[in-house]
Amino acid sequence: MGLLTLYTSFLEKGIFLVAIDKDPAGVDPDHIWKASSSLKRFDDMYHLYISHTDGVTNKTYEVELEKCISCWFDTNGTLLCDLFEPEVSKLHSRLLSEKKKK
Repeated sequence: MGLLTLYTSFLEKGIFLVAIDKDPAGVDPDHIWKASSSLKRFDDMYHLYISHTDGVTNKTYEVELEKCISCWFDTNGTLLCDLFEPEVSKLHSRLLSEKKKK
C-alpha cells in the first residue's frame, strides 16, 4: 500500500485523465492530453491543470485554473455542471490559443 501511495503521489501527481488524440491520417505521432487537480487539506482553493503534449514537436503546454470550490456546488453539495463546464471550456480554449502563439 505504501508503494502505491508513493506512486500516485509523486509520479501521477493528481492526474485523473489521460486522453490520446490520434492523427486521423495515422502519419504523425499522437497528441496527449492530461488533466490533473489538487485541493489541499482545509483549503477552499481548487487547482485544475490541463496539459497538452504535441506529438510532432514533443512540447508540452499547460494552463491552470485556481478558484474557490464553493462556486460550483449548491447547498446540498451537488456539482452545478452549468457553472463548471464553461470554466473548463475556457481553460481548454486558453490552452489551444497559447499553443498557437508559441
